[in-house]
Amino acid sequence: MSTVTVTHGLSQVLTLFMHATELPDNQPVVASVGDSPEVRALVAAAREGDREAFGALVSIHERIVVRTALAALGSREDAEDAAQDAFVTAWKKLDGFRDDSTFKTWLLTITWRKALDRRRTRRLWWSRQGASWDEPAPLEDFAGTEPSPEHIAVARDLADRARAEINRLSPKLRDALLLAVTGEHRYEEIATLLGIPTGTVKWRVAEARKQLNARLER
Repeated sequence: MSTVTVTHGLSQVLTLFMHATELPDNQPVVASVGDSPEVRALVAAAREGDREAFGALVSIHERIVVRTALAALGSREDAEDAAQDAFVTAWKKLDGFRDDSTFKTWLLTITWRKALDRRRTRRLWWSRQGASWDEPAPLEDFAGTEPSPEHIAVARDLADRARAEINRLSPKLRDALLLAVTGEHRYEEIATLLGIPTGTVKWRVAEARKQLNARLER
């Protein structure tokens, strides 16, 4: 299998994982940087106890919150549970939000912590059963648009191989890669979530892609 074919296949599989468009190797695709005036107004109202305003914030951010949790957990159901926990915590701690970061970044930091807590709980439960828990790559979230049987067979084979190889990555590489391929985060935001420098995020994403390409080539 040629390098070109493998690279295309890897991007395609990662796209299927997260419903993301194909990403360039140097930067995730994200449209906005700061909070919009609408979000700032809703945050101000929610701080005053306006539940409808906070509900609007939930509607605006629900997609990115679930997709962020999905990068850590792999399961849509677990990701939605973690997202719910994150929103509850955000409502309770809204007075602690400061304008030195965007509301989105603050919310996603809470989300990531909730997702990691849930992941640790799963791992601990499996350990107590005398088994190991393989953190799943997020395969449950890719779309179905009436593909042909041939396309389904190829996609499943490629997805199965990629799932196995993604799970072989170290957690640090895997987390950085899967956050990047959501297409929702700039590297700076991923760095905030993971608590590492932006340059380290870029290296981890590039290294994860390099390792996956090499393994799929074989």
